[in-house]
Amino acid sequence: MNQRQFARSGARLVKSPPPERVLSRWRIWPLAMLLAGGLMFVLSGPVLADAGASHPRNKTFMKREWGIEIMYVRQTAAGYMLEFRYKVVDAEKAQALFERQTKPMLTHSETGVKLIVPTPAKTGALRNSNPPKDGHTYWMFFANPGQLVKPGQHVSIEIGEFLAENLVVQ
Repeated sequence: MNQRQFARSGARLVKSPPPERVLSRWRIWPLAMLLAGGLMFVLSGPVLADAGASHPRNKTFMKREWGIEIMYVRQTAAGYMLEFRYKVVDAEKAQALFERQTKPMLTHSETGVKLIVPTPAKTGALRNSNPPKDGHTYWMFFANPGQLVKPGQHVSIEIGEFLAENLVVQ
């Protein structure tokens, strides 16, 4: 097809961008992704760093007074449960957290709503109640109806005399 036939057919010639413009997009892309990733890391840093306690002294207090090291509180089960995970460093001091008679309570700081550990008929309470051992990690699940507690919000956990405040949910 010559130029005259091409013009009569109604087709238009579309010019592609010069090769240097195409290359410049590919040169900018890695830099943009690096900056976006860095921004996400910076923004999530305080939330991840604050997962165990609001102040470094609280961590040493928990170890000294209760014999545990709080690892995190996070959403699980599609957001309908909250998992509280902690490590026992002194089993004798941590014994109070494992008593079956004490009922753990999680309080949502923003609303004041208190959440409990569910006790299904077949499995029993969703927490550890066997005697603790040094160096072992233990867990406890709290019901989160309607996904009330969201990541980034603060909660407090009370188990008898034990109280851990201002824990950030992951």
